[in-house]
Amino acid sequence: MQHRFFAALISVVLGTIAVTTSPAQSATSECGESISLYCEDWVFLLDGWNRSSSPVIADIDADGVNEIVFGHQDGKLRAYEADGTLKWESLAVPGVGPGCTSQSGPSAIDSSPAVADLDKDGIPEVVVGVGSTWVSNQNGSVIAFNGKTGAMKWNFDRGRDEGNTWANTGTPDGYCGHVFATPAIGDVDGDGNLDVVFASWDFQIWAVDRFGNPLSGFPVNNDDSVWSSPALFDLDDDGDMEIFIGGDSTLGGYFDHQGGVFRALDWENDTVTELWHRTANEVFHASPAIGDINGDGRPEAIISTGANWLSETGDATDHNKVFAFHLDDGSTVPGWPQSAGGTVKASPVLGDLDGDGKPEVIAGSWDHKVYAWHGDGSLYWSMAPAFVHGDDIFLPRITSAPIIADLDGDGDQDVAAGTDFGLAMMSGQDGSPLEAGVFWPDKVSHAWSHEASPAIGILGGERRIIVTGFDTPGKRTRVASFSLPATTAIDEWPMARWSPARTGSPYGSLCALSGATGPFCDVAGSAYYADGVQWMVDNEITTGISSTLYGPNLVLTRAQMVTFLWRQEGSRVGYPAHGFGDVSDGSYFSDAVAWAKAEGITTGTSAITFSPSEDVTRAQLVTLLWRRAGGILDQPPHGFIDVPENQYYSVAVAWAKAEGITTGTSAITFSPSEDVTRAQAAAMLYREAVS
Repeated sequence: MQHRFFAALISVVLGTIAVTTSPAQSATSECGESISLYCEDWVFLLDGWNRSSSPVIADIDADGVNEIVFGHQDGKLRAYEADGTLKWESLAVPGVGPGCTSQSGPSAIDSSPAVADLDKDGIPEVVVGVGSTWVSNQNGSVIAFNGKTGAMKWNFDRGRDEGNTWANTGTPDGYCGHVFATPAIGDVDGDGNLDVVFASWDFQIWAVDRFGNPLSGFPVNNDDSVWSSPALFDLDDDGDMEIFIGGDSTLGGYFDHQGGVFRALDWENDTVTELWHRTANEVFHASPAIGDINGDGRPEAIISTGANWLSETGDATDHNKVFAFHLDDGSTVPGWPQSAGGTVKASPVLGDLDGDGKPEVIAGSWDHKVYAWHGDGSLYWSMAPAFVHGDDIFLPRITSAPIIADLDGDGDQDVAAGTDFGLAMMSGQDGSPLEAGVFWPDKVSHAWSHEASPAIGILGGERRIIVTGFDTPGKRTRVASFSLPATTAIDEWPMARWSPARTGSPYGSLCALSGATGPFCDVAGSAYYADGVQWMVDNEITTGISSTLYGPNLVLTRAQMVTFLWRQEGSRVGYPAHGFGDVSDGSYFSDAVAWAKAEGITTGTSAITFSPSEDVTRAQLVTLLWRRAGGILDQPPHGFIDVPENQYYSVAVAWAKAEGITTGTSAITFSPSEDVTRAQAAAMLYREAVS
């Protein structure tokens, strides 16, 4: 089996121009009155590279003020105070799994640190993955450090050796698979304690508890290496967070697909279940962002791909794609995927750039452009940031996941995206440069390469942006802090993976995302079926699929439908036995089926079966409603070309249209064979009741 380690090795970085800066902190730069000139608080250089470990801004020692943490390929995790002084640095010594080479020194860090109080002792932990394609003969692992002191709390020692990272072969090399991806922190098993979720080049997806021990049911096989960071989201509002993550896949492997696979996983009763998966014709190296991009109250996962099959022999037709999938069932969101002009390897992010209350999707491409798409997939803007140095104009690739924040203090959201020749500070309204006319030495970053995202937070009592970049020929890392204008706006995607916990979403659950004011979190007030659901609750026709969820996008079953009708009629009992062998007397719908048969509303699917779990079609639903209304035969023509007059449901469709219960799926189609969702059922029942 071919293994997908090669992609990181082919990353090409433009030669950068050395920036003359003292290794110590510089004096604060002078700032003009132009809002495009950001005040430099401090800057320093480190020997060696931090290529992709995005800084996190968080209160790591519980003193009430934020600090800065990031990793480095020298194997040190560093924490800094707001003024740029070193708080602590710790060696990232990995745990070593069975069969892997013992190691006493640190491993390089390409992963970004996550922060949360795992053990509830009041002091946050800093958790980071280790291992790099750039530094050979080191083990991969995940390590937790005490945020106050930098002391190691635990290191993960269950990793596996599944191939040679540096030779790009499937032959074991003696070292545990590296963890390039950023860990995400959330409660996966619903026990009230935080867990750490990550994936590795050992082909596994792991979740460990607050002490670093694997949860029951993990690891989960992914078929091939995983570069993607997980997103966590409580989709069903049951108190545990589902896992959404991309990965590589190979012919002959677990998925038998050459490309990438994006998966939804759910832990329940010590078992991990795959809810759904989608494949692409390129690996998923990027990480998902979760939000509601079209304002329908139904969350989506947005993810781009990578550049593995673009460099190897294979189908890379999706290397420039940005996908959007419904979180509940993995179906494609209308209007997606969208294509950029080049590879989109850096992760997309979400932010409301146009102020309409719905987030845009923002992603950078190797075609030199940053793209912003509306939730329906239409392009808002695309722009290629230019860097001018003397007579030279550079149009670099976009190489980091953007961040979304108010960068100029006007209350609107803007975009900062790393390139391989500087940091692009862009207006969120049209992509125009916010540092236009600023001389290159005074820019936030010029002639430095950026694979790590910047971070924005409150440091020293003011808003600041922290930027890390690296210099290829000199093999150095630049770390800088710049002050940002004050704002009343909330920065919508202020750092990599959105928050210090790196969950990949501004919302932890469906209820938090929807902001619904009605009885159920998954029923937005603006939804076409919202009045119907409220009416059903008020009339005790439904209690939802849980205390907080109605399940509008779930397909209606025959058992649910007959129960709705029965409750609407007053839940009458005392009818003769229904005689259906597949309807037990103890089921919640048994009395409803007996009522429906006695009233002539249903005859079952045969003389002895009702088929309660079968899905209800649109034809069946209107027929049930028509029969309950008396089955009047004399109806005006319905006008739908897909409803033949000789079908059993033809008169029912004509009645439903005449009564205003349905207008069809178009002016000339009814789509009788389509399944009915619970949302559609609520709308139809309500329309019938008030017509």
